[in-house]
Amino acid sequence: MHSRNIIDVGPDVATAGPVGLAQGVYGARGNLELVACGAEEGLWVFWFNADDPDDAVTTPDVPPGTWSAGLGFAPGIRYLDAQIAQSALGPDHLEVLALTADHVLQSWYWSPGPGFRRRPVDAALGVARFRLAHDAGELRVAVQRTDGASATVSSPTVGYPDRYWHESEGSPTLDDDTALAMLAAHGILHAEPRTARSARSTRDGGTTELTWRGADGIIRHLGIPD
Repeated sequence: MHSRNIIDVGPDVATAGPVGLAQGVYGARGNLELVACGAEEGLWVFWFNADDPDDAVTTPDVPPGTWSAGLGFAPGIRYLDAQIAQSALGPDHLEVLALTADHVLQSWYWSPGPGFRRRPVDAALGVARFRLAHDAGELRVAVQRTDGASATVSSPTVGYPDRYWHESEGSPTLDDDTALAMLAAHGILHAEPRTARSARSTRDGGTTELTWRGADGIIRHLGIPD
């Protein structure tokens, strides 16, 4: 099911900064998973029920085509950015990298039962900005450090669910020009530019999922079909 209209995400939750979104494997058609930073502390995860109305109902509290109310975790720490990926490992685990106000890039994962757990080994220190990419369980992260230097850190699958990080060649880019261009093309002009992000999903044959934060501070989502 498309969110063909703009939908507010977590309007009753005080969040800040950009958000991360990925298509998960849960639900009949692959729900969307979104992670955001709390305005004062902690992290929040929201999920979008991508099922069609005639699919078997598994979560009556979140009807098809709507976002959940949100679940908070990681209290007591202030975060600047968080990004999420559906893992190929686990099975069906979710990966989250979260940047603290002290510029530590923490590594988290979600598994059924225990929920979100922080790993003892952080992905990187002295980080100002980052962008996460996932490929068959390996994580690659483009990092801009607080001193202005750029690097790529990677984590292979060896030792999972623990993760160990090393610098590597190549990286995803830090900026998401696709999101800003698509927002402008659809007449959405009141977005905080640094919060605009895009992600691909398989919904309805292929959709670009746009997320951004409006001038009023609320997270918004729009699914644009191919």
